[in-house]
Amino acid sequence: MSALFEIFGAFLGETLGKTEEDRTSGDGDVFIDGEWHEGELFFGPTKIIWDERIIFSDAEGRVELIVDQDPPHPHFVVLHFRRPHDTVLLAVHRRELKRVGAVLTLPL
Repeated sequence: MSALFEIFGAFLGETLGKTEEDRTSGDGDVFIDGEWHEGELFFGPTKIIWDERIIFSDAEGRVELIVDQDPPHPHFVVLHFRRPHDTVLLAVHRRELKRVGAVLTLPL
């Protein structure tokens, strides 16, 4: 009987769960050591974390520039994120800009 409840609960969770717009993760690429590296973005209310390694937040730095650029993938834009000691290039799909802009201050 408990297996039936688990299956039913999983079904309800999938059906009534968060929509795609409510996701807290996405895809992004970062330019490190002369090449692009794919990773997962985790969106929080005040920061974005790439691949559990790099933090993007207004407290850590600022987005200086957004460039339309196909590499590393078509339909991506590259954000130049200036930190005190360097600049990190973060490539995200254009559709992710709204979510990025909800966390980071973007240039006009």
